[in-house]
Amino acid sequence: MESSGCAPRKPDRKTVEKNRRIYMKSLYSKLDSLLPNQKKDGMALTVPDRIIEAADYITELRERVEKLRERKRQLIALGSHNSTLTKLLPDIEVEEISDGLKSVKTTSDFRNNEVGFYKIIQLLEEEGVEVLSAYLPPSKSEGSVRYTHFLIRM
Repeated sequence: MESSGCAPRKPDRKTVEKNRRIYMKSLYSKLDSLLPNQKKDGMALTVPDRIIEAADYITELRERVEKLRERKRQLIALGSHNSTLTKLLPDIEVEEISDGLKSVKTTSDFRNNEVGFYKIIQLLEEEGVEVLSAYLPPSKSEGSVRYTHFLIRM
């Protein structure tokens, strides 16, 4: 006789496997949402191809972060020797609007503001950023602080 206080039965293999597949699918979906959309020849990539793309993308990001850290160290070292240069560097504020879309606001006191404005656009594009719009308000007086706004997609 079975008592009513028995432990529940262990789920069968079919149910366990189904739950595992559902869980793995959700993990693939989460990973896929973190990667930039890439299609090969107009076709969506298979799961193994997306995992390979994710690994390559992570490696690429690590290399990019290391290059940017090195560049930052160089600028800081240069700036500590040249306080004039640090005064010329713009203050930059980045705000995420939506997935991949960011708002970049800069404040600078460049003497030739248009040159600085175009230099910022050039630097963003060199880093592989798509500049969707850029705004440089007219200067009120020569040498005054300028605010610029960029809408970018990474």
